[in-house]
Amino acid sequence: MMRIADAFGQAIKGMFRNGLVTFVSIFVLISCLVFIGSFSVISANIDYNLNSITELNEIEIFLDYEIDDAAAAEVNSAIKALPNVSSTTLYSKEDGLETMKNEFYNYAALFDNITPEENPLSHKIVVVYAENAGVADLVFALEQMKNVRKVNARLDIAASVEALQNGISLVFIWFAVLCAVVCMFVIINTIKLSVYSRREEITIMRYIGASRAYISAPFVLEGAFIGIIGATVAFFIEKLVYSGLMSFVGQKMGFVKLYAFSEISPVLLMMFFGVSLFCGIVGSLVSLGRYVEV
Repeated sequence: MMRIADAFGQAIKGMFRNGLVTFVSIFVLISCLVFIGSFSVISANIDYNLNSITELNEIEIFLDYEIDDAAAAEVNSAIKALPNVSSTTLYSKEDGLETMKNEFYNYAALFDNITPEENPLSHKIVVVYAENAGVADLVFALEQMKNVRKVNARLDIAASVEALQNGISLVFIWFAVLCAVVCMFVIINTIKLSVYSRREEITIMRYIGASRAYISAPFVLEGAFIGIIGATVAFFIEKLVYSGLMSFVGQKMGFVKLYAFSEISPVLLMMFFGVSLFCGIVGSLVSLGRYVEV
């Protein structure tokens, strides 16, 4: 217990001993985490809005003119059983005619003389699919079905959306890796200074038989403390930034949807503490591996 308390005490002393450099390390870590967090929530919300545009994951299927409601229902049931189909909605000829009347209400008189027998429309089924990757196979299967007259699918848009989502994810990964490297580089140099300032003390401890773990613990804890402080401060800054973003979007761009902060905060916490502790601990170990015989 005393060794653990001593390691904590030495780690805190090391942070204050290198006050300016420690402050710079924490500041750089906070800056990188805020950039990573901001870019990640922006990426997540872009993906959220792309997925929320239902027109991009819908397929319209127009059935043969002569089939009745029962046959249309059979086609609808068969479509539901296909892979990658999330849901289906069947619209009858009468539903289609009523929709047109509502859309062209200024010309309602044009529809007054149309009887059910003279309805020029056909049954329509709207399919919502689950994954963009299997849309082409789904469209091919729909086109081969009996009583299907026409299939309208926006495959080009679906492919563009998928490419955009993949591109955003790739950019985010590279950006996160770059920021992590910067953080680790700064922390390594901070620990180097701490090791250098205590070089004589370290040499004496080695001569009197101190274990490698005992020597290393204060420096590893110092890196971990830097990471914890940076992650905590960055999280609250990110919360303020996101609150401001939600307020701005709500006032200026009401059509844009954003995740509530409570929905993304667990992921941000895990990401911030994961990145910061990784940088702090690994950075300390790398620094010790070069400057201390451990």
